[in-house]
Amino acid sequence: MTAGAKVLTLGHTIHRLGEVVSTQIEAARLAAEGASEGTVVTATHQSAGRGRRGRQWLDAPGQSLLMSIVLRPAIAPGLAPQLSLVAAVAVADALGLAGATAAIRWPNDVMVGKRKICGLLPEAVTTREGALEHVILGIGLNVNQADFPEPIRELATSMRIETGGERAVDAMMATVLAALEDRYRRFVQAGLGALLPAWLERAQGIGGRATAADGREGIAVGLDLDGALLLRTDSGETMRVVAGEVKMEAFHAAGH
Repeated sequence: MTAGAKVLTLGHTIHRLGEVVSTQIEAARLAAEGASEGTVVTATHQSAGRGRRGRQWLDAPGQSLLMSIVLRPAIAPGLAPQLSLVAAVAVADALGLAGATAAIRWPNDVMVGKRKICGLLPEAVTTREGALEHVILGIGLNVNQADFPEPIRELATSMRIETGGERAVDAMMATVLAALEDRYRRFVQAGLGALLPAWLERAQGIGGRATAADGREGIAVGLDLDGALLLRTDSGETMRVVAGEVKMEAFHAAGH
């Protein structure tokens, strides 16, 4: 190692598995047994991978980057969901290095155009006293799929589809972990505000009309310091959306 080289802590220990029910389950078990921050579980296939709001994450064996990372940030439990925003920026960084221009769809999807290429799932565990014990950050990135089954064909894409060539999944894991290391450290040290400019540069739908799950509508104008999506109504009122699905009528990524 050269003098002054940065020591990466995310991925210091990687558990490489074949088919599992879910990498989230395996990583949660290791975390409960005391696995240190940065421990990674990766698998070639998940029989019951989970996405946001309990949805199933579909993958073809060996074609996706499926990993869950044990994180132990010194933050309040209420800030844990912001890690999906942090990870989205990091994944977009990594995809850019690999030749794919990605955008972020609030709160935790990474997109290329109108199609999803990566999903993120932070799951927090607290102590009996209410402190944050750990977070399991799941990342599912489509890498080498040439096509998708009919239910999601128009909704999903992969690095192979977008760049025209196959990628080594392990190499993409290393690229994502390095990008996440940088963004995660900034978040822990300075909060989400330190990443807001980068998030907004990649944000899809900012400047377009959006409809929240409760029916409220407005123009998506930005992100609050706690990660809430800001909508401006036709009457000029600014609304905060903190959870739920948001339908974006315009696919626009600021800065692209």
